[in-house]
Amino acid sequence: MYRENVFVPPGQTRAGTVPSPWIRNVRLGGGVLQVLALVGFVAGLIVSASGDTKAGEMDPAAAVAVGLMGLWYVLLLATSILNLVWIYQFWSWVPPEQRHTKMWKKYISPGQALGFLFIPYFNIYWMFVMFLGIHDVLDRMRVAYPTREVPSKPLALMALIVPFVFFPAAPFVQFFFEKHAERIAHEMQPRMPIGMG
Repeated sequence: MYRENVFVPPGQTRAGTVPSPWIRNVRLGGGVLQVLALVGFVAGLIVSASGDTKAGEMDPAAAVAVGLMGLWYVLLLATSILNLVWIYQFWSWVPPEQRHTKMWKKYISPGQALGFLFIPYFNIYWMFVMFLGIHDVLDRMRVAYPTREVPSKPLALMALIVPFVFFPAAPFVQFFFEKHAERIAHEMQPRMPIGMG
């Protein structure tokens, strides 16, 4: 059944549009740079370990490795922030009556979608609620706003699991998941009543 009794707090409106493609494109670029920085860091450590340096001197390869590790952390922070922006924008686009998932049967505001990701340990569960929830929401909305493309649950699962298993592939999988969700949302947008975004 697609209709569930979820209480929508008064005054909740659809305040956003489909996330801009620049967010996922910049995240992908940042993810590629992260992988390159990490490879450079490891290579710098290997070169530094095999080289001869005098006591008290800084090995240039070690200095480069430390710099690349710092770059990796900065890029990780930047792409994480962009991920949070994308999640907030997507949940702002979702109509208020659809802001719930199979794993969280209560109303989810865009602020809650973002804020719960900052709760230690609970955030791991909440990532599943958010990403699988995007699949749930799009699947439910297809009843009212049919689309040619079907939401992909395996892609949502891959976007969740790949970062834990093989993090260098995470930017690519998340890019494809977000692009897929945005395509479906863009196809639904013109069919939605005026005033719903």
